[in-house]
Amino acid sequence: MAERSDGDWLGDLQTLKAELEASYPNLLWKASFESDVDLPASAAAAERAVREARTDQQAFQAIATLVDGIGDGHLYIADAEHVVEQLPSETRDLFEDAASACASIGYSDVDGDAYSLPFETAGRFELIRGTPASGFRTGIVTTAAGQKVAVLRIASFLSAEFVSACEAAFATVSMSASHSDWPRWCSANCVARLREQSIALGIAWLRRDLEVAWRRGARTLLIDLGQNPGGESWAWDLAQSIAGRRLESPALGVVADGRLDRYLSVRADELQVAARDTRNDRATRQAALVALNALLKIRIDVTSRRPCDLSWVWKERREWSVAALWQCGRVARVPLAVDGELLLDGTALVPAGKTSRRLPIDVEEIGWRGSLVIFVDRDSVSAAELFAGYLQDANAAVVIGERTRGGGCGFIGYRRSPIVLPMSGLQVVAPDCIMLRTDGRNSAAGVRPDIPIYSSYPENLALFATRIVKAAALQP
Repeated sequence: MAERSDGDWLGDLQTLKAELEASYPNLLWKASFESDVDLPASAAAAERAVREARTDQQAFQAIATLVDGIGDGHLYIADAEHVVEQLPSETRDLFEDAASACASIGYSDVDGDAYSLPFETAGRFELIRGTPASGFRTGIVTTAAGQKVAVLRIASFLSAEFVSACEAAFATVSMSASHSDWPRWCSANCVARLREQSIALGIAWLRRDLEVAWRRGARTLLIDLGQNPGGESWAWDLAQSIAGRRLESPALGVVADGRLDRYLSVRADELQVAARDTRNDRATRQAALVALNALLKIRIDVTSRRPCDLSWVWKERREWSVAALWQCGRVARVPLAVDGELLLDGTALVPAGKTSRRLPIDVEEIGWRGSLVIFVDRDSVSAAELFAGYLQDANAAVVIGERTRGGGCGFIGYRRSPIVLPMSGLQVVAPDCIMLRTDGRNSAAGVRPDIPIYSSYPENLALFATRIVKAAALQP
């Protein structure tokens, strides 16, 4: 970075604050008494540090400290070349086998299936399935009291860890380069379908593993989400599958800016084409027309909002208010599913209420019949927290362990550009959505366990794992 004056950096600091006021969905939560962040104190400290900075690096660190101090893992300063991930528009490399194809697309065997705690030492342990390529680790612990607890490890919610499932699904979604089965190639659309099929297949295999656990006498399922960094929206699909019943989608808000309007505009054009296409039957055209009218009303609501002045967040803290969020939080209550798909079929459009959605992936229902317990710790974040929250809010699972860090909803639906600070060129990535729990709290508050269990330093981890298993076995 070239040397700049403190005025330049102060200008960048003011730009950052203004941009966060305009497009950071968690701002009102972070400025509330209910959050763990003292935003006014952090902002004042950042401004003092910028004014006192004598080098470019010191000023940069002052702004970085403010970003870090907000305490949102989805808000960060990023390298320009790593801001946006993109699928290949057309990958025509020929693949001679599924293994090389999946590896090229990004599926990789990582040593991520190990339990976050040594649950194997909590009693007699039987492994059902556990390889890095499977995405899950499933086994049964038989306690000293003779209780059998199935322990499922979910190391992350990244679909790229379903290596075996990708290899099994590749031939069904890819395209043959000749009349023979191989070599084959995969376009961007194929990559998207491959991801969905890999997730569905991985969950189907998990269903079989849990059936094995049930037949062997396990009546409690302990899901290990310790140190799970989150990942993708299929956490919702897995939650519905394990719950064995339809869960209500959480209240979801999306940043109401020009990017959202462009996204809705594209979807409106697609619906208009479907409504006019005579190749579609009458029922399909009518459904598209109804959805189009609903979408146009949403666009009017999004574009006609008058923004509130949120500059007070840097000076004072206020009580958290869901009403204030929808009125002044710069977010729109758009009927999006948690994977970013619009819900525009008549039953889903309930503007002030909750929505339910069909699974976008053909996922087998697991429907665990016994007790369901979820272990979380301070390093369970993002999609891992959302997964635990979905089931906790539905009273479908008991959550044990530590309070999670609080990542909340990250990125959904459409791609947003980063916030660019004009003088320094720093790029700040900000989340584009907010998700509320059933009690109105922001999911960024983290998950509070129903049964808090903490490791007492310097407790042996094996003993801590045994305490977790015993607590799970006691749940009705």
